[in-house]
This record gives sequence, C-alpha cells and structure tokens, in this order.
Amino acid sequence: MRTTTRQWRRTALATTVAAALLATLPALPAATPASASTASGKASVWLTNPSTGTYLSKQAPVTWKTGSAAAGSSTITVDTTRKYQQMTGFGASFTDSSAWLVGTKLTTKQRNALMRDLFSRSDGIGLSFLRQPMGATDFTVNGNYSYDDMPAGESDPKLANFSIDHDRSYTIPLLKQARKLNPQLTVMATPWSPPGWMKTGDTMNGGQIKPAAYQQLADYFAKFLKAYKAAGVPVRYVTPQNEPLNNTPAYPSTGLTADQAKTFINDYLAPTLRKQHLKTGILGYDHNWDVTSYPESLYTDAASAKNVAGTAWHCYAGDVSAQTVVHNDYPNKPAFQSECSGGTWEGTDPGTTFAGTMDNIINGPRNWAQSIIRWNIALDGSSGPTNNGCQGCRPVVTVSQNADGTYSYKPTADYWGLAQASKFVQPGARRVASNSFGKGDLEDVAFTNPDGSTALIAYNSSTAERTFTVRWGNRTFTYTLAAGAAVTFTWTGTQQGSTAPSAIGSVDIPFRNSDGSRALISYDSSLLAQQPQVRVGDQWLGYTLPTGASLTAPTGERALSRDGWQATASASSSDDPPSKAIDGDASTRWSLGHGMQPGDWFQLDLGSMQTFDQLVLDSTASSGDFVRQYEVYTSDDGTTWGKPIAAGPGSTVTRILLPKSTARYIRVVNKASSGSWWSIHDVSVLAPNGKATSSTGKSSGLQRKSATLPDGTRLQVAYNSGGKAATFGVPWGGTTYSYRLPSGAAAILTTRPA
Repeated sequence: MRTTTRQWRRTALATTVAAALLATLPALPAATPASASTASGKASVWLTNPSTGTYLSKQAPVTWKTGSAAAGSSTITVDTTRKYQQMTGFGASFTDSSAWLVGTKLTTKQRNALMRDLFSRSDGIGLSFLRQPMGATDFTVNGNYSYDDMPAGESDPKLANFSIDHDRSYTIPLLKQARKLNPQLTVMATPWSPPGWMKTGDTMNGGQIKPAAYQQLADYFAKFLKAYKAAGVPVRYVTPQNEPLNNTPAYPSTGLTADQAKTFINDYLAPTLRKQHLKTGILGYDHNWDVTSYPESLYTDAASAKNVAGTAWHCYAGDVSAQTVVHNDYPNKPAFQSECSGGTWEGTDPGTTFAGTMDNIINGPRNWAQSIIRWNIALDGSSGPTNNGCQGCRPVVTVSQNADGTYSYKPTADYWGLAQASKFVQPGARRVASNSFGKGDLEDVAFTNPDGSTALIAYNSSTAERTFTVRWGNRTFTYTLAAGAAVTFTWTGTQQGSTAPSAIGSVDIPFRNSDGSRALISYDSSLLAQQPQVRVGDQWLGYTLPTGASLTAPTGERALSRDGWQATASASSSDDPPSKAIDGDASTRWSLGHGMQPGDWFQLDLGSMQTFDQLVLDSTASSGDFVRQYEVYTSDDGTTWGKPIAAGPGSTVTRILLPKSTARYIRVVNKASSGSWWSIHDVSVLAPNGKATSSTGKSSGLQRKSATLPDGTRLQVAYNSGGKAATFGVPWGGTTYSYRLPSGAAAILTTRPA
C-alpha cells in the first residue's frame, strides 16, 4: 500500500459527491510552505522510499540538540552563511505529446486535479519552471509543424503566414492554467527546428539554417514571443537551438556551430529583440556537458558575452561537474539544466528509476544549476506519442487509457524526485554550503528560502541503511535513512555558531565586478581531475584554461620533425592504424576500435632522444572521440616509464603542457571509460625555439587571491573584471609562463605534492 500525505484541495470538496470524485484520482501530496509545519527547535521530515511504497510521506519531526555529532555516524554539515546561486525553479516540458494527453484525454476534473498536483504551492508540489518547445520535437502527436509552414519549394520571408494557432487548442490553455496556479512560474522556449523553408534541405529534420534566413529566424522569434505574451504566457528565456550539435534526419533538429550561434545571436537575434523592446534573455547553448568549449566561446567573445544570459545544459553526455568548471571559468554566467529525461535505459525497478531522478535533483544544483527541468510532463503507457525520436523516455506522469476507454494518470519516479525539491525549495531560494559524500553514499544539497526557512535534501545512493548526523552551526540531529530512499528536512531559524571549512571541504573565493556585484569561485579537491596538471620536481602544478585564454612559455614553440617517427597503440581499429595519426593528413586517423577503458594507450617513438615541452592531440574530425582523462609518460628505452609527467581531462584538441623533457618515447594513457572510440587525427610534439616572446595587453581589471583547501592544496586565483584581456606571469619551476585571461574569466592555479 502506497503511503502518501494529502490535504483536501478545497473545503468545498468535503461533500459526499466530491469525496467520491476525489477517491477516483491519484493520491498526490499537498505542498505547504517549507516553514509552515516546522515547530521551534525541530525539523520537519518528508520521506520517499520506493522499496516500501512510501512517497513523500510526512514523518515525525526530529529535534535539534546542542553538542557534538553521534559517535560513529557520518555528518552532513550545512552552513547557511555561505550562499551560492539563486534558484529559478524545478519543472519539465509540456511537449505537444504531453499537452495533448493532459489537455484532450483527461476529463476536466482530472485535468484540473493534475494541474493542481503539479503546479500549486498550496495544494500540489509547486513546479515552477517550464521549458516549452517552439514547434515540433521528437514528441509530437501529428508529425512536424512550425509556426510558419509552407508547401515544399515555397517560402515566406515576411512571415505573413506566422501563427501560433496550433498551440491555442491544448498547449497554451495548460500554460496559462499553470501560471495561474503558480504565479512564480518561469517559462523558457526552444526551437528544435525553424520552419523547413529557412533551412538547407527545405525540411525541419536535420540540415542547417540558410545564412540568408538569419534575420527571418530572428523575426520568427520576436513574433513568437509577442504572440505568446499576448496569449497570456510571457517567456523569460529562449535558446537559439535545441541540441545544436545533434543534427539528425530522423526528427526536427538543426546543426548550429558555436561560430554560427555567435553570428545569429550578435547580428540578428539580440538586436531584433532589443528593437522589438523584448527583454527575454538568451541562453546561448542548449546541449550536453561534454562540450564546454561551445558555451565558453560565446563568453569569450565580447559581443556575445553581453548578449548571452547564461548556459542551458542537458545531461546525456559528459559529467555534471562541467557546470562547475564553466562557472569557475566565467563566474558571472549562470547555469540552467534545461533537459534531463529518465528512461528505460535506467531500468524499470522503482528504486533505479528514482535514483536517476535524485542524482539530477541533488547534483545539478550542487554544480550551480539554477533550474532542474526534466523532459516530458506526460506520456502514455508506451512512452509516446513519439515523432520518431526517443524510445522509452520516462515522463513526470503517465496518462494511460483504461480498459473501458477512459484515461487516468499516475506519477512516476520523476514526479516524486521533483517533489522532494519543488515542494520545499521556493523560487528565489539560495543554495547554501553543505558537504556530500558522493555517489554510492549519502548525497545532499541544501537551500535557504526567501522566507528564511532552510531545506536539506538527502539521498542514500548506497546499498545499505545509513545513520548520519546533520550539523547546523552548534546544533545537530541524527537520522537513519534506508538504501535508495530520499528525505527532505525543513526548519526555520538563524544559524548559531560557525562552521569549520574542513567540514564542508571547499573554499569560496569572492571577487568584485566593476558594477559592484560579486563574482564567486568555489573550489574543492574533486575539481583537480578537471584541470590539467604538470609535474615539476616534487609538485603537481595545475591550471584551468577557459576557452579564449592561453598559457605560453617565455620562448616560442616549434614543431618537431616527424621524420623517423613510429606510432603504436594498445589496440586499433583494422581501418585506422596508429600510423595514420602521424601521416600529416587530418582526414585520416588512428582509432582505438572499441569504447575507451582505463589503461588504453597511444605511443610515439621519436626515433632519437628529443627535447620537448608540449604535446597536441587533434581529434577535431571525429567529434567526441577525444581521450577522456589522460596521463603522459616518457621513456628513454620504451620499457621503463617512471611516473607520469602530466595529467588532465581531454578535449577535441587536447593541448598538453609538459615540463621541459628529453626522451625518445612518449605514451598517453587513457584513465576513464567512455562508449566513444578514442581517435587521433593528428599529433604534434612541440619544443622551445629559443625566441623570447612578449606579453601584451592591459591588466587594470586583474584581481588575484589565494586560498588553501582542507587537504593542503594551495590555490592562486586570478579574475579579470576589466573590459579587455589581461596578462600576468605564472612561475613554473624557474620559468615564468605568460597567462592571457579574457574579460570576465577566472584562472585557478593549484600546487600540491606529487
């Protein structure tokens, strides 16, 4: 029997007829404000445990005590004096399929009940963010559509046929109802494709935007925003293109490179919105974590940095820590998670599906996300209707047809995961500091609401029951959480007592912008793996390198001749031997021949002892096939390798700075797993050319601070608050390198024992 807590939605429903109706609807919980039921000196407790059928059930409150933590228990420390990003909200998307199911298949009473369950802060879980498609997606009932469709071969450059009538029947009424239920609702909008006539191929499925249609597309955005506002649905953010690196002929999609995005945003979209007096913000990227250079390239460009309000992230490739990496590189640009769908790839057991949702709910905000947006709000029992896209995507609620032809709905793991946060974390809440034990253990995230209440969400991702202590200032309580269960604690009051930095495990480094606002860098030891490291003597010297920044030696570089080189590898595709990585032809490649695994390696024999200080691995022609995490070794004889001399994350062009080394052999070892095949199209080994280089640029806006992590790692952080690039020196082992830092960017240099 499922355990839930629910309040009557309306006192008028306390009649026999209304009670009979309510009994036919799913029993979903009410969403009271986080502080409403928190007694003084106590914290309220709301529990979800799929293994026992317990869903958002209010438990007995816990009592704060003054003193030390319980002996032998793990401690989650919350420090509400350390504040981070402001939350915009939690939600999902009324795709055409979702809106059609909710708007046309449920009865009016069912639909009203579900909408209250989803969006009401007093009677539901208080979802507060919707990401709405602009036209067809891979979840559309009757195939492709845009707001200005034309017969094949025809166009409408003046947009005379523009209309949002398709959305008026069932999508816009639901959006208006959601806004009425939750006036704090934020709406963003994203096209999967412009009208086909604006694109190469004259189709919404795949292709690119015709350069001549950029202004027409900008006008299309403006017309959409005005029409939606007039219909009662103002849109706060747009992105130029959903998944701009996913160009498929299977369903609506459009390829849009970073350079093309800059042109479209700077020369067409942003000027058009300004001219039309539209204040909608532009999020310049709407795709996965694995390509951080795309959004950062928009930030390093002075024009697009002003025109782009932030980044929208998807969860389907890469790691969530990319959000923190980009934040620390460009700390004034906010992050939003705009799409993350669960699905059959996570399994069908309630515990495993809930685990995927809770990972998103907790680790998205811990890595600077201001929003957590799942994908479809509603799908049918077959995960449809689809438009030739995702098979097995999981919605927030399932709307299914019954044997008698009627429809009913029920919540999924996504609903309950969202509820653990959206019910208690109000729009405008600030994430606050807390330590987390990571995946496979206790995971958590904490917030302080605008009303002063605090919410702590914890999830036990281990396989065993865990007893832990929550510490807040000088107060504590102890709680036991089953494996696979989540709990939200809420309380009121002001923190009493300080928190040792070692209890949180991270350090915050604040800087000031020219307008007086704060740019905040937050760093912990887990980020060391996300930045390149060079071994110099008995120390590892690490550095971040935002897109647009450069770190150069005081002498120029020259590429070593490849005469006499030989390449070998741990494995190779039969068509792509190692020799193709050094043949000087960027169209050929070495390819591993299988998904990357730790221990895979690629090796160069330079033919003789050579001196070098840089290695460049270019995988540009095989997007995504770069080494995920590398270590570099050298050897005189090809047998004895010693310790690594460099380590770090890979990228499309992996440029590895090395300590000045003399050796015959160089080996690059992959240290992480990926389904992608490791490919290298071109390898360069660079050596100092002995010519001194000069540093140019102004550094009037450069700010520098130092900090030390609890584990002893020393940080030197530089932030450029000026309007132009700044340069400064970086001493490395008796040599001073030159660092060029773009406006608005930060550099983090670390030192730790080797």
